[in-house]
Amino acid sequence: MVDTIIPSAAGIVPGVYPMFLILRHLRFAALVTPLFLFAEPGRAAGGWMGFRNDTGVTLVIQESVGSRQGRPQKIFANETVRDTPPSAASRTFVIYESGRPDAPLHTGPFRTPADGENVLYIIKSDGKGGLTIEAVKTPAPSGVVKKASPKR
Repeated sequence: MVDTIIPSAAGIVPGVYPMFLILRHLRFAALVTPLFLFAEPGRAAGGWMGFRNDTGVTLVIQESVGSRQGRPQKIFANETVRDTPPSAASRTFVIYESGRPDAPLHTGPFRTPADGENVLYIIKSDGKGGLTIEAVKTPAPSGVVKKASPKR
């Protein structure tokens, strides 16, 4: 095939084939579409787990996997953080005050959510220098979102 040259307003543009210009976008769409079609639906079906700090101080929560520590996450007073964990039975976390990392307030396992549920762990002060943790489970929304009809 012979390269054709199409004149444009700015001059001559080599390599532009106006008849096949749309194919450039079609090739991209053909490559990306299977990624969306065959994406793992189980990941979306799993719920999230979160932590809400109902104490008056800033806390740091850090996951411990075996002998190594994860990245510390600072949670300010009345703040909520959440994560979409992989499917596992539980995860172990260490919770301490932000200024005192050498004195953990709580160390222990937290159950990860099952498919179709969300778990929010509410961290409260027990008044004696420790923490109480309450787990609140809610169902995860399904993939279909139903819109409410507007009031007239």
